[in-house]
Amino acid sequence: MEISEIVEFFKGEEIILPKKIEIILSLQKEFGIINQSYENILRKIKEKNEQAKKMQNFIYNKIKEYLLECKSCPLCFADCHTQKVAGEGNFASPIVLIGEGPGEEEDKLGRPFVGRAGQLLNALLNKFNIDRSRIYITNVVKCRPPKNRTPYVNEVKACSNILNLELEFISPKVIITLGATPLKFFRPDKSITQSRGIWIKEKDIWIMPTYHPAYVLRQRGEKLEITKKEIYTDFKNALLKLKELLK
Repeated sequence: MEISEIVEFFKGEEIILPKKIEIILSLQKEFGIINQSYENILRKIKEKNEQAKKMQNFIYNKIKEYLLECKSCPLCFADCHTQKVAGEGNFASPIVLIGEGPGEEEDKLGRPFVGRAGQLLNALLNKFNIDRSRIYITNVVKCRPPKNRTPYVNEVKACSNILNLELEFISPKVIITLGATPLKFFRPDKSITQSRGIWIKEKDIWIMPTYHPAYVLRQRGEKLEITKKEIYTDFKNALLKLKELLK
């Protein structure tokens, strides 16, 4: 059904469609997909062919448009903020990494995890022979908080629409949350020290909470070695779970 038909159905009443429905309607129009259920369209997006890749790019760009238009919280007006940092990578990835928010380097370059923490993340991925372009990496909030502070609850809530859209269309099997903020996005009552390394099941998604690479960088001596082993183990278990789910 076209948007104009929906408006006509409601006899001209002002309606606000959920963003995911707007995207699906735009996708149907762009690719001539008719008489397809929502679930079937999601399956088509995950297929391994050129058409699916074009559909993934179309959806990613639509989500990015919504992000660039967003003025839902004060972060986008903060002096430290120069640009919004969208997620990046493979939009059909079965695994998604979620961090807290962009830092100074991320804000400068417009890409997630490109500073010191990002370099550590890349090194960790390399240990598992994972090319980061083959997975999807994003943050809970897409604008840099002042002095890289932890995002406030209202900021996370305002930005959650974008993250929910990413997860809706990527439909990952496994998520690795990096630090306390993405953990609390799924389980507000949990702390990272209590939950690190313990699986969380959210609908059909397995979520592995672990430390943010920036936390690892702040450790020294024996604590540093312990923390590095813990985050390595968490990634290893997440990848083993993914392998099991993809059988």
